[in-house]
Amino acid sequence: MYKYVPEKERKMLHKECLGIIHSVQDYLRNYFTFDIKLIGSGEARLVTRNNNSEFDLDYNLILQRDKQGLINRPEAIKNLFLEAFNNHKNLFKFAQNSTSVIKSRLVLNNSLYFSFDIAILVEGNNGNYLKLVFDKGSERFIWNEIRNSRNSIGRFKRLKEDGYFIKFKNRYIELKNMHLIRNEDIGSYAIFIETLNDLGY
Repeated sequence: MYKYVPEKERKMLHKECLGIIHSVQDYLRNYFTFDIKLIGSGEARLVTRNNNSEFDLDYNLILQRDKQGLINRPEAIKNLFLEAFNNHKNLFKFAQNSTSVIKSRLVLNNSLYFSFDIAILVEGNNGNYLKLVFDKGSERFIWNEIRNSRNSIGRFKRLKEDGYFIKFKNRYIELKNMHLIRNEDIGSYAIFIETLNDLGY
C-alpha cells in the first residue's frame, strides 16, 4: 500500500531535479522560455511510495516564449528537450521518451530508486493546459488538452486557505490506493486533479 515519503528526502531530490531542469533552460535559451512547476503530489508535499519501492516527482514545463516559431511542430519540440536533458551529465540514466513525458531514472545498487517525469505544456485559450503527447492512433505528436486543469494551483491554494488540507491529504491517499487495488495506471497529477474535483474545488 502507499505511504508518504519523508519531507527531507523529497526536498533533497527536488533540489537535484531542479539543477538538471535549470541546465536544460540554459541549453534551450535560444529556443524557448518556460516556467517550471512541480506538480501534483510533489507540489502538495504528498509524495507517496508503494511499500519501499521507488517513487517519483512530476514537473510541468510550461512554454512561454517560442523564439523559433516551433509551436506547431511538437515533435521537433520534444526532440529538442530530449537532447537538452541528455546533454546534462548527472547521476540519472539516459532520459527516455514516453507517450506523454520525458522520464529520467536514478538507479542505486542495481535497483530503481527514484525517477522524475517532465511534461511539456502550453496554456490553451480556455485556460486549460495542452500537453505534448504521442498519439498512437495518428502516429504523430500532438497537443492534447488536460481537462479540468485550469488554475489547479490556485484551486489547491484556496482549499488550503479554507482549512481542508488534511481532508485533501486523506482523500488523496485513499484514491491512490483505490487505483492501485484496481490495477489502474493513473498518474499522480491526474489523482491530484481528481481529489480537487472530488472535494468541490
